[in-house]
Amino acid sequence: MFSRIAIVNRGEAAMRLIHAVRDLAAETGETIETIALYTDVDRNATFVREADITYDLGPASARPYIDLKALEKALVATRAEAAWVGWGFVAEDPAFAELCAQIGVTFIGPSPDAMRKLGDKIGGKQIAESVGVPVAPWSGGAVDTLEDAIAAAATIGYPMMLKATAGGGGRGIRVITEESDLVEAYERTRQEAARSFGSSVVFLERMVSGGRHVEVQVIADGQGTAWALGVRDCSIQRRNQKVIEESASVVLRPEQVTQLKESAERLAVAVGYSGAATVEFLYHPGDELFAFLEVNTRLQVEHSVTELTTGIDLVRAQIQVAAGNRLEGTPPAERGHAVEARLNAEDPDRDFAPAPGRIAMLDLPAGPGVRVDTGVSEGDTIPADFDSMIAKIIAYGSDREQALGRLRRAMTETRVIIEGGATNKGFVLDLLDQPEVIDGSADTGWIDRVRGEGRLVSHRHIGVALALAAIDIYEEDEHAEQHRLLTTAAGGRPQVQHHSGRPLDLKLRGATYRVRAARVGANRFRIGIDAGTETQTADIDLHRFDRHSGQIVVNGMRHRVTTGTHGPVHLIEVDGVTHRVSRDEGGVLRSPAPALVVATPLEVGAEVEAGDPVLVLESMKMETVLRAPFRARLTDCVVTVGSQVESGAPLLRLEELADGDDEDADAAAGAASAQADLDLPEVLDGRGADEQLIRHQEHLRSLLLGYDMGPHGGKIIDEYVAARTAAAADGHRQIAAELELIEVFTDLADLTNNGPSDRYRQSTEDDDGLGHVHSAREYFHTYLRSLDVERAGLPESFRTTLTSALRHYGVTELDRTPELESSVYRIFLAQQRSETGVIISLLREWLREPVPDSAIAGQVTVALERLVGVTQVRFPRIADVARSVAYAWFALPVLRRDRARVYTDVRKSLRYLDQHPDAADRAERIAQMVPSTQPLVRLLAQRLARGNYDNSVMLEVLTRRYYGNKGLNDLRVRDIAGCHFVVADRHNVTVASVAVNYGALDAATRGLIELASASSVPVVADIYLSWERQPASFDEMVAALHEIVSARPIPEQLQRITATVAGVGSTVMHHHFTFRPSLSGLTEDRLIRGLHPHIAQRMQMERLHKFDLTRLRSTDDEEIYLFRAVAKENPSDDRLIAFAQVRDLTPFRDEPNNLLVYPTAERTIATCLDSIRRAHARRPAATRYSTNRLALYVWPPITTTSDELQAIADRVLPTTVGAGLEEILIIGRRPDEESGELVKTAIHLSFDAAGNAVVDYDTPIGEPVEPIDAYRQKVLRAAARGNVYPYELVDLLGDFTEHDLSDDGTLVPVDRSRGLNKAAIVAGLVTTATEKYPQGITRVVLLGDPTKALGALSEQECRRVIAALELAEQRDIPLEWYALSAGARVSMESGTENMDWVAAALKKIVEFTQDGREINIVVAGINVGAQPYWNAEATMLMHTKGILVMTPESAMVLTGKQALDFSGGVSAEDNFGIGGYDRVMGPNGQAQYWAPNLTAARDILMSHYDHTYVVPGESAPRSAVTADPVDRDVSGFPHVLAGSDFATVGDIFSATANPDRKKPFDIRTVMRAVADQDHPVLERWANMADAETSVVTDAHLAGNPVCLIGIESKAVPRTGFPPSDGPDTYTAGTLFPNSSKKTARAINAASGNRPLVVLANLSGFDGSPESMRKLQLEYGAEIGRAIVNFDGPIAFCVISRYHGGAFVVFSKTLNPRMTVLAVDGSFASVLGGAPAAAAVFGGEVSHRTAADPRVQELRTRTERAEGAERTLLETDLEDVRTSVRAEKLGEVAAEFDKIHSIRRAVEVGSVDAVIPAAELRPRIIAALGDA
Repeated sequence: MFSRIAIVNRGEAAMRLIHAVRDLAAETGETIETIALYTDVDRNATFVREADITYDLGPASARPYIDLKALEKALVATRAEAAWVGWGFVAEDPAFAELCAQIGVTFIGPSPDAMRKLGDKIGGKQIAESVGVPVAPWSGGAVDTLEDAIAAAATIGYPMMLKATAGGGGRGIRVITEESDLVEAYERTRQEAARSFGSSVVFLERMVSGGRHVEVQVIADGQGTAWALGVRDCSIQRRNQKVIEESASVVLRPEQVTQLKESAERLAVAVGYSGAATVEFLYHPGDELFAFLEVNTRLQVEHSVTELTTGIDLVRAQIQVAAGNRLEGTPPAERGHAVEARLNAEDPDRDFAPAPGRIAMLDLPAGPGVRVDTGVSEGDTIPADFDSMIAKIIAYGSDREQALGRLRRAMTETRVIIEGGATNKGFVLDLLDQPEVIDGSADTGWIDRVRGEGRLVSHRHIGVALALAAIDIYEEDEHAEQHRLLTTAAGGRPQVQHHSGRPLDLKLRGATYRVRAARVGANRFRIGIDAGTETQTADIDLHRFDRHSGQIVVNGMRHRVTTGTHGPVHLIEVDGVTHRVSRDEGGVLRSPAPALVVATPLEVGAEVEAGDPVLVLESMKMETVLRAPFRARLTDCVVTVGSQVESGAPLLRLEELADGDDEDADAAAGAASAQADLDLPEVLDGRGADEQLIRHQEHLRSLLLGYDMGPHGGKIIDEYVAARTAAAADGHRQIAAELELIEVFTDLADLTNNGPSDRYRQSTEDDDGLGHVHSAREYFHTYLRSLDVERAGLPESFRTTLTSALRHYGVTELDRTPELESSVYRIFLAQQRSETGVIISLLREWLREPVPDSAIAGQVTVALERLVGVTQVRFPRIADVARSVAYAWFALPVLRRDRARVYTDVRKSLRYLDQHPDAADRAERIAQMVPSTQPLVRLLAQRLARGNYDNSVMLEVLTRRYYGNKGLNDLRVRDIAGCHFVVADRHNVTVASVAVNYGALDAATRGLIELASASSVPVVADIYLSWERQPASFDEMVAALHEIVSARPIPEQLQRITATVAGVGSTVMHHHFTFRPSLSGLTEDRLIRGLHPHIAQRMQMERLHKFDLTRLRSTDDEEIYLFRAVAKENPSDDRLIAFAQVRDLTPFRDEPNNLLVYPTAERTIATCLDSIRRAHARRPAATRYSTNRLALYVWPPITTTSDELQAIADRVLPTTVGAGLEEILIIGRRPDEESGELVKTAIHLSFDAAGNAVVDYDTPIGEPVEPIDAYRQKVLRAAARGNVYPYELVDLLGDFTEHDLSDDGTLVPVDRSRGLNKAAIVAGLVTTATEKYPQGITRVVLLGDPTKALGALSEQECRRVIAALELAEQRDIPLEWYALSAGARVSMESGTENMDWVAAALKKIVEFTQDGREINIVVAGINVGAQPYWNAEATMLMHTKGILVMTPESAMVLTGKQALDFSGGVSAEDNFGIGGYDRVMGPNGQAQYWAPNLTAARDILMSHYDHTYVVPGESAPRSAVTADPVDRDVSGFPHVLAGSDFATVGDIFSATANPDRKKPFDIRTVMRAVADQDHPVLERWANMADAETSVVTDAHLAGNPVCLIGIESKAVPRTGFPPSDGPDTYTAGTLFPNSSKKTARAINAASGNRPLVVLANLSGFDGSPESMRKLQLEYGAEIGRAIVNFDGPIAFCVISRYHGGAFVVFSKTLNPRMTVLAVDGSFASVLGGAPAAAAVFGGEVSHRTAADPRVQELRTRTERAEGAERTLLETDLEDVRTSVRAEKLGEVAAEFDKIHSIRRAVEVGSVDAVIPAAELRPRIIAALGDA
């Protein structure tokens, strides 16, 4: 047996030999190696990896498999003993067999002589004829010339076959039907044969139509024995290429099989054949005749079917015969049936053109009766240079039916994706289902015939395929946009351009379809396909198992799919049916496969008709002609003849041509007709209502989560509302399911809220409330930069918010994964879209429904509260509706329950008194009804409607309620004019009341006239009416009443008649109409229409006499009186006013007696707000001014303290957002602070200019409410833009005196009303008294006016700025600027001159600040262009002393977002992203402070002045009184730092706890310990990025203001992704560029104003490449310059270590007023001990290391050792030397530190004194005093 066999083949053939050899070796125990000969394209192929030995034949283009010299070299080099050729290449080349014999290699196959005799198709036929085998008419030999061929053809007759004698595998064969075909094909066939087989010899043979191809498998031993093993049927062919092979033949009888076998054996024996061969015949079933075709002197591709039916391994038999073994025994018998299908990389849609490429996915079948022969694996490439075989799928069964079934199953389970290629899998599956294949009647020409008829082209599932292709394109675009978002976000400017439902033109089998795709859920899509005039839609659920395979559900129908995309081509397989979908690229023709360009028949500019050839490619030795898809002009050709192109590469571009409109129409019609039936599954009609509701809810949820609406799906909300309405009608409420939708929206809105939230406040010690509080939106943008919460430094509170949002996408962890990236992308889209319509629609539906079940009521309450909280700023409409729902479901029922309880009690008392009118407890029962907390008019109306009641009790109760118990005397009942009147005396006035039906109104009026006529005092009357058919209009009602009450003369004593008309039916609203005598008779008091006069009086209705009032419906018409008030002189002043009474003020307090809530009062306020909101929402947006009012009259005494009222205001006023409320007026009685007597008080709850809740008290004085005037309109206009009108700020600042320009250009005081400024800047002087400065801190103030072109700047504004600076110079005081400006004015009247004036003001600012003066700026809104430059010159430079404060609503931009977008510049999502504090101005340090609002900004300024303000004439800021002892020991001050070893500040300086002064500690703690404890500190630049190692504060020491700087002494983690040339962490005790810059600016700012104190643990400046690149040298030098120029005492105290460049910039030699102290135990040197030992004393360290006995002893042993022992000792020596060197480094470092101690620094004068830690504070204070 051979020990080494070379495989002169590749792919599947090579793997077949490897398997056979391995079987043989395993069975015999012999070692047999296989040698793979491979080319460059197969370098990593499976057969190369599996072979034992490999040999590189070189490039495939050199065709080495048929190059005998190359093969000889390979066989010799690999020392092969045998060569196996399989099929193809040199398998039938006798010259190769001879070569093997010459070099001593056994050729596993027949002898050269036998091959020549039988292998040559011509010779084979001749031998066949000689042994009596029937042969079809043929040319009798080769036809060497075209003329010979034509002559032979005339004899044979057409049709015929032109064949290459060396051809095989269906190649080298042409069908000739007439002489012209022969002329065209003769030379091409010869050339193809020469290229493929090395021989151009051809012959002619009569073509037998309708024949069956049968072949006999022969194995012979060359020693007289030949076995014919079986007869295969290979009739199912395409253009002579076998597709399906099977054994046995279904058309042959047993005796015919025997006849064929015997004839085949005779042929083999006749030539002394050895090895495997195939004898091929054509069989004519009709005539039962056989015609010999040829003998293939090799193994056939389809040999596998014979192996399965006979059980013999033919390859193994070949090897054994070649080794000299005989065929012994009897030939094996055939059993069962086997069928084989060839899986090829070819495209049936392109006429089976080769479609090679890389195999991206390969999943081959298995299971009973299935065999797969393949030579490739997943990841291999099917090269264009060889055949397109992927695998042979062979199925075996007991009969043909079972075998075919197994083959269908196996092919279905086969999944292959070739990048840029295709397979014939779908074609084979379609083939196996054809009746002709099933019944075995297909002949050799059948495929070609039926393909010509349009069969075997499957259009099944094309709709699904188009949908999948569209989804793939969608996901590709989505991935690109997702990458764009994350990339731009990493740069700080997140951007995305997501487009859903974009129309895609897709081509499938020549037809174009327009498809739209949208993702409507994580795995759900909605597809719309336009095919002609028809549009079909589909809901799709796609679940991918991996990159290529998955499952798709289309309109409820499930399919298994496999997809692959390569460039513009999508290979889609649906349930085994393959479709190649491509994107319509407008005339671009691409290569269908890797190929060689062999012809370019057209020149650029040439015109072609549809179907004309435009390019010829060769792939797998087969030519592919590309044809024009339409009439066109060639506009570009990017390839040349001979160039190699990849699959999908663009080749040329065609411009479509048309002859006219008619042809266009015909072409369009043709395109439409070419479209196939989409075959999309119909939408299931049987879907139940519940299922539809769930589906709709899923759609809404997806919409909220940022998914797409989908094509043709714009009615999702309407459809859902309709479905839920139907469900509700059936008793199925959806609130529980909709709660999840509310939660989704709330969680996402919470994540992107743009207002600062205390939830995100970083809790720090001594937080003064002014610390920066990020908004969720800013945290989210920070998170987007890295998608790493740790690296971004996000607080736990935000992480919780983020996690809550992500869980809706199925993401539960914050680790970065593709799922998280996708979820973040959708969150960003949801933030952009803000689908508020969904939530508003749901909430409005909720408003129409009753209260939810108690089981979920609690969840609903929490959900609504959260929703209001996160939406009231960004989505006020949602917050308004949510509040309305909360009120309707939870507050209103409580109100109604309370009312029902009160009404029940009152009705009981009334019934009792009806039955016992003279009851002894009558007065007591009436007294109990009078203070009822609910309105009682409704009860009287009900009694009137029922009739037969004595209403005197009710009238007495109402009289006492309206007029009060006090002062009512002699209450009695009188019968006058048939009516029962209740009459009482009150303060010399008679009060009369009566209750009648409308029909008795005239009688009641007569009774009143009679009563008044007899009275000696004035009479006021109340008539309570029940009126069934009352007019709908108030005016009509008044007219009817007036007609009756004025029908008779009214006596002068009757001063007022009030008619109270009860509502009709279920209407509870009652109306009050008051008539008073006038010169013209009784006239209605129009002002108080709707209110009882005494209620109106209590509510101070007379204050509204300048308005026309109209009563509107309210949420609670019985208790809440809602009016529309329109100013008589200014109709545009159209506001809402709600009035209510509070009769119960019972508080709810907690255990320590702290007031928590006034339930009734706050419920009444909520009802008023709900009423106002509902009416407010119905008004046009342009008229929704914030001038609405709420007035409450409180009956019980108000005993609440001022602090408690402030707390109530702080809680209640935020709930008024969205109601446009200007004020809540509470009228009641409070105990006088001195006397304790109850006095009438008006309490005003409102917002100040900065948005803070304000509580004011005064005595109700009845001043009229003034309509909106010009000033108020300006205030409202500014507020509408989110700004504050400047004059509204001045009261916040202090005592303000407005100044304006005089004729000489100076600022002088002006006495004028507010709001009359001409310029867009208001100037003045403001003085604020403080404890330290009782005479006040005075400064010049400038305020931008947003109502004048948004504060645009021109000459008049710039003149005022210059004059203000001059005034500040003159008064020697700071300038305070509330900056709000749109930049230089742009108008038709002025232009560049405005810029010149801006420059003039800029010059003055520069001069002002360079003179050491101070400008402090609060950015009060958007600052554009010039204003930011002014701000920079005033506060951002090295020499400036002023501060700049920003709020969440402020931004500084050179160019606004709108202008940037228009000009194509780089913009952001809003102006805050360009120049807001959070992302820009805070991190870059140009804004020193952040404040949550303008009030807090004012507080920061005042705190700044507390440290810096110098009264004119004084030399320094004043000292403050302090109780903190000067000599306080700071050692006991607590040190709180997570993970720290130190509990107190003293531990930091302890020789025991911190001997080397290298342990980290918190510098802020030390700074706070040193500073006065009874004065707050103010940290500047707290949020400056990359500057954290320097901490700058203003503080007090011994009552004196100082600038206190500390060098951070713990490592500061960097956020984001640090550059590779910089540190990952900001190290302790090190100054980096920005921290150096911060330090230098702080020193300059304090110079000449207050002392400087530096607490230094300073090892020097960072010298990394990043720091050097970021100007470390420049900013470090700025510190030195600042110290040199510092005007004032400096105390520099070393508290730990002091090394390096720090000595230079903080040396006491720089400034004579500098004192340098050091805490005992500190270190001071040019270098620290460790770096000094390593860098300076390295030689000494090396010397000590070498002298160490351990090193010397091991070195001696090493020198004496040899060989392996020496090698081991050398390794040990190196280890020991390393450890000893580390010890010596420590020794030298310790010695250095000991020598260069802090005391040595004192000796040489670098340090003034070493002080104990206990004296740190007093010695610093003393140093400042001494200086």
